[in-house]
Amino acid sequence: MLNRALLAGAGLVLALAACGGAGTNAGGQAQGAADSTTRAVYDDNVGGVTQNFDDTLKTQVTRSEVGILSDKMHSMGEYQGLTFLSSDPLKNEYTYRANFAKGSMNVVLRLDSDGKIGAYRVLARAQ
Repeated sequence: MLNRALLAGAGLVLALAACGGAGTNAGGQAQGAADSTTRAVYDDNVGGVTQNFDDTLKTQVTRSEVGILSDKMHSMGEYQGLTFLSSDPLKNEYTYRANFAKGSMNVVLRLDSDGKIGAYRVLARAQ
């Protein structure tokens, strides 16, 4: 009986957690864009990084910056995906934890009204 109650409670927690980052179309779009961009950074793929950026942000990205960030990510081990942390609907801004085998970083992005990434930041977390 207790096991059944625990499983039901765990199922509810998982269902609520799943709603956290993708409860709206914009949230799901943001998480997909954040994940594909972060994977491209990890892979040192500049074209993949800028693929979803708006025209202004594309001009601010350099190969060397992507390479430096890729090296930093690789020093933390294999990329293991994102965890939703928070959002600011007024700014259309979303924050995720990028998980690696040996640590994590925070990824913050802002979507423009047309769905393109207008800002993308990776922040090292204090250890």
